[in-house]
Amino acid sequence: MRKSFFLILLVVFFLSGPSLYAQTQKAPPIPAGTAEDYFNRGNQFRQEGNLEQAIADYTSAIQAYSKHAKAYYNRANCYAKLNKLNEAIADYNKAVEINPKYTEAYYNLGNAYTKKGQHSQAIASYTKALESNSKYAPAYCNRGNAYQAQGNLQQAIADYNKAIELNPNFAGAYSNRGNAYQAQGNLQQAIADYNKAIELNPNFAGFYANRGNIYQTQGNLQKAVEDYNEAISLNPDDTVSFYNRGLAYYGLEQYGKSLADYTSAVNQNPSKDAYDDFVRYYPDKKSSDTGNVRNEITALFEKKLGLAKKEAPPVAVAAAPVAPAPVVSRAPQAQEKIATSSPEEEVRNSVNNWLNSWESGDMEHYASSYDAATFRAQGMNLDGWLKYKNDVRNKSQNIQIEIEDLKIATDGKTAKAEFIQHYRSSILKDKGKKTLLLRKSGNDWKIYSETWTKM
Repeated sequence: MRKSFFLILLVVFFLSGPSLYAQTQKAPPIPAGTAEDYFNRGNQFRQEGNLEQAIADYTSAIQAYSKHAKAYYNRANCYAKLNKLNEAIADYNKAVEINPKYTEAYYNLGNAYTKKGQHSQAIASYTKALESNSKYAPAYCNRGNAYQAQGNLQQAIADYNKAIELNPNFAGAYSNRGNAYQAQGNLQQAIADYNKAIELNPNFAGFYANRGNIYQTQGNLQKAVEDYNEAISLNPDDTVSFYNRGLAYYGLEQYGKSLADYTSAVNQNPSKDAYDDFVRYYPDKKSSDTGNVRNEITALFEKKLGLAKKEAPPVAVAAAPVAPAPVVSRAPQAQEKIATSSPEEEVRNSVNNWLNSWESGDMEHYASSYDAATFRAQGMNLDGWLKYKNDVRNKSQNIQIEIEDLKIATDGKTAKAEFIQHYRSSILKDKGKKTLLLRKSGNDWKIYSETWTKM
């Protein structure tokens, strides 16, 4: 998986749904020119699941009366159910052309654009729905999803807030807001929102999976496993949670359970991304893995995917998985060899290398800037911190960082680096004071603490 921990973003769809089976009964004849008769019979076929016949009847209704907005709307719903999104969009647009106050048509038009990944058009459609009905909570929720997909987290949260204000029992809005908070790094608020979503709807697997993602990010693997257990119990086909739980079990050194989860997930839905992740995060078997379960897991993937044995990259074994760095358009800057010089200059070079590796996306060198054994930041160990930072990079574009007033104090063994940081990206613009605490490790300086104060 390109991203080890997938979040479930709940989109609310209000489409009149057919039954689970399709009727094939022959339509009784209707006298020509009776638009409402065709429309009503189309509704009956749609409710029975015979969408093609429903479309034919709605078409006849439109031919009999070209301004039949409801016939266009219902035909669009049938097209959407059949995943004929272009036809659905054309019909929703026709419905709102005839009736500019048709809230549901604007709303489902937004849903169709969302399914096509056309988020700007979706936002415009949801906004039109809200202009005609300002208390339409699902439109706020789904518009928030579109904003979140664009990386506009602040606007997404504002829309989720409005949806919750209008409907305090809107579990999906809480969960989606939790996703946005997690993307911002506000893990405590994200957990609070997932807790509320679970309280309101304890039978939706995705809420547990999302909360498990955060626990796994924080290195709390046991609580992550507990949430994945709930998710899988509610949705046994949730292969993503099987993969994530398998990673957590390996980190907990419960190798038999890890192998069982990977076996189940690979047999159901073999994933090259999941294979790449496992090899990256566990490049060598743990010393306690005496049966070499790691080798069995990789062999499962390689056999199922028809892959040659993959050589693992030289990274340290992690207790919890860390999302890989995204592909960046410019080549990462090489890590400079720190020359023998004054301790202040060595620390300055280390800080610059750390900064350059983050800005360029060279996450291997970025990770090597830290002291894996003792690092702590925002309550996270290094594994959790790197997962969080990779999540930020996965959602960000055009990262630019400038620092000023760099001050370094060192006794030759430990050091403090303080500076003002200006940070810009596609999802965030911020300024604050950053403090790094470093200690000498061989010829290198390693960061063991990182703090930030917003200005």
